[in-house]
Amino acid sequence: MNALYTDKIETALKSFIADHPGMQTRDQAIIAILENWFTNHGYLPPQQEGLRPEDLDASNDD
Repeated sequence: MNALYTDKIETALKSFIADHPGMQTRDQAIIAILENWFTNHGYLPPQQEGLRPEDLDASNDD
């Protein structure tokens, strides 16, 4: 992996962490991103634990 690509990934990870208040570490961000990608592409079954906090808004209220 070249330095430019690594810098872009690190910048994206920092932005992801900043956008997800419960996310505190780089490892947590990488795990969340991979779980999301694997689930959305059929490699992991969808979890049945409800919506993540960042996905909640007034439209979810019943």
